Amino acid sequence: MISIHRPGAVIRFAGNPLGSLRSWQVWDLRGPLRCYVLAVPVVYAAAFAFAATTTAWQLRHVLVFAALLACGMAVTEANRSVHEPQGTLARDLQSVWYLAIAVALPPWYALAAPIPLAVHKLCRTRRMLIYRRVFSHAAIGLAYGLASVTFHSLPASVVGTSPGTSRHALYWVLAVAACGMIATLVNYGFILVAIRLSDPDARIRDLVGSRESLTSDVLELSLAVALALVVAINPVLMALALPTVVLCRRYLMQAQLLAQARIDAKTGLLNAGTWQREAAAEFYRARRSDAPLALVMVNIDHFNSVNETAGLAAGDQVLQGIARTVTQNLQGSGLVGRFGGEQFAILLPQTGETEARRMAERLRDHIAGEPIAIEDGNHAGFVFRLTVSIGIAILDRSRRALAELIGAADKALSEAKTTGRNKVCVVPGMVEPE
Repeated sequence: MISIHRPGAVIRFAGNPLGSLRSWQVWDLRGPLRCYVLAVPVVYAAAFAFAATTTAWQLRHVLVFAALLACGMAVTEANRSVHEPQGTLARDLQSVWYLAIAVALPPWYALAAPIPLAVHKLCRTRRMLIYRRVFSHAAIGLAYGLASVTFHSLPASVVGTSPGTSRHALYWVLAVAACGMIATLVNYGFILVAIRLSDPDARIRDLVGSRESLTSDVLELSLAVALALVVAINPVLMALALPTVVLCRRYLMQAQLLAQARIDAKTGLLNAGTWQREAAAEFYRARRSDAPLALVMVNIDHFNSVNETAGLAAGDQVLQGIARTVTQNLQGSGLVGRFGGEQFAILLPQTGETEARRMAERLRDHIAGEPIAIEDGNHAGFVFRLTVSIGIAILDRSRRALAELIGAADKALSEAKTTGRNKVCVVPGMVEPE
């Protein structure tokens, strides 16, 4: 299932795992987000208590529940050596076990399942933001509790306690898949509302609408339906599914880590190495086709004053704000990366000098006119008005490598900085004689 894993401060668990109530970082959240993050666990607790009063307890159910939880914990243990990526929605494949519990057992068990798995993860993970774990697992519990209620509300002629044979088996599998989709959508809803309240500018489509995200969701759902079918036939057979889930979990984590290795952690842009590799490919493509190409270097003026005034954490928030402004102004038309420190690189395919200058001036005006407020940390409330200096280089036939184009853009950037800052300077392409 998906859960929140975003960069930030952490809580180490020693002695009392919950620590002091006043030290909980949930109180540092903004009003609407704090209320939402607290309300979801409260609703979950109420649903949990109500379901407990309506459940008919059976030893067989308890044993199946314990066995499925043990499998889920085994998957976590088998992949502890692979660290979960930060800044993403992490897919831990626990929904494989949650859906089987929701289908095979009464709804209370689906609501209860996240609790032991969360406790196990708290004990076996070094670093943890406790309120995010509580919120994530409460959302998961509500999602699969609803899926369980939905499944058990269907008529016996459609589902029943076992898949049966022939057409009934097909109906049963389709019903399980539909309930799994319901749980996924509900859980997504809870998580994405929290992300939107936390960061109104977050690009939700990048988290859940990418090809990799959709592929992961389909894989997770198919595994969950297959396991639910196996458990319905005979719970002992769940042991056969455990190795497959372990391998799929490791595959997804490795894929997430590889994707994260391309990204600068502070800004969410491409890191310098990835940007240069992708820019080099675009550079040679433009040379072969004799297409226009522009390189824009952006440097934040007097950025050190931010660190000296408000600290490194505030400086990171300023970098994030500038990065968002750059990407919003480009609207996906360029290759953007953090080139180092407070400098950003933008490669603009199919762009000549006039259009590159127009884009750069628009970006410079936007940054100069939009103050950046520090929202978190000891300097929350500080507001910085910053400017940027921009250097532009245009591809011509005299520049035979990306390094030469970068050098020309750096030269233009230096000119912008030494002649007053908050301006755009251009090194034009050389016009060769016929």
